[in-house]
Amino acid sequence: MTTNIKERQWELLLNDFELLAKTALLQLRITTKLLENNTLETLFEEAGANEIIIDRLEIKIREEIVFTIFQFNPKATDLRKIITYQDITTNLERVGDMLLNIIHFLQDANLAQPGFESIKKKIAQMITCVGHMLRDAILSFSNEDNAMAYKVIAEDDEIDDLFHQISLYLQEEFSDRCLSKSEIRNMIQVNAIAHNLERIGDNATNIAEATIYLTEGKDIRHGNKE
Repeated sequence: MTTNIKERQWELLLNDFELLAKTALLQLRITTKLLENNTLETLFEEAGANEIIIDRLEIKIREEIVFTIFQFNPKATDLRKIITYQDITTNLERVGDMLLNIIHFLQDANLAQPGFESIKKKIAQMITCVGHMLRDAILSFSNEDNAMAYKVIAEDDEIDDLFHQISLYLQEEFSDRCLSKSEIRNMIQVNAIAHNLERIGDNATNIAEATIYLTEGKDIRHGNKE
């Protein structure tokens, strides 16, 4: 009987985690659509509803993790998996927060304004790369695939490079001009969007590192490769 209860608890935890991951990826797709057209009010409403789901799932999973630890007193491999669930859930909730930030910034931005067309392409490229990282990081955990996890970690350099390209473009394009209020507002929005995307890349890396902890028992955070 205890074994059946334990299996059901693991299944419940897995189902809630999968829903959390799917909702975060849905927010990413909404972000992509709003980059192309930020006048779609229904998408902003959907994004707000998704954020509520993400927050509630994060709380629910945390409570399930505490229940699992106290109810079953897990050892070794099971305990490591529970810790990994907690770490990845926390990172996915942060990703949700950052995506909602980006969605709000997009609502106020006008990337069709002259001088911002190239930046819009860079942001689109950044969103695509971040999306690949996040999906692969989630899959690396779900499949316990450490090779994919290491691939995700390596891809973070591309996100950092795109972030620096956008920052450099803003400096070079607008530094010697008398800027309008709308241009200044756009620059602030663009910088905030790029910064949040860079942070999402960091959180995808954190998820991949948690997968490596799960599969290899190694904590490689903070440059620790031993």
